[in-house]
Amino acid sequence: MLINRRRKPAPLKPWKGAKPKLPMGITYLCRVHYLDLQAYLAKVYRMRDYNVLKAVGVSHGECPEYLVTGQMPMASNVTQQIDNIQQGRRTRNLNLILNLLCRDGFIIAGKYVIDTTEPRSPTVEYTSLLHRHQDPDHPACVSFRKKHRDQTFRRHASVLDRLTREFKEKETK
Repeated sequence: MLINRRRKPAPLKPWKGAKPKLPMGITYLCRVHYLDLQAYLAKVYRMRDYNVLKAVGVSHGECPEYLVTGQMPMASNVTQQIDNIQQGRRTRNLNLILNLLCRDGFIIAGKYVIDTTEPRSPTVEYTSLLHRHQDPDHPACVSFRKKHRDQTFRRHASVLDRLTREFKEKETK
């Protein structure tokens, strides 16, 4: 018997009646920068100088993921670790910290991606802002300069502003 493999399959007919439901659960995907998480832990659990990168054992650019449900593991030392976290003592178990935050109602359940990219310096951000607007007196540039009061940034910003104004004057001549 010969099989005709070149034959086109019959087109699907439109669905009639009620469409079947796919049983599934909804999980939230939350992306948080590690510096924001460190500041949040300092505020909530008084964990000053907590370093997420060291605790998790990753370097910049790696993004660890955690499934946070609010359920505590059934290990024998978990209650002691929870007490330590709530008293502001640091632990390397970030998964336990996130689940404790969820259990206590500070964060929602879901999948958490910890963004460990290095923050851009204000000078680099301001340079791209100047490049985009081509005017140091643009409201976005002015508000950015007001927001950042670091002396090093102020010096760099004044040099960039002067160079941008000089470049604009040369273009108009």
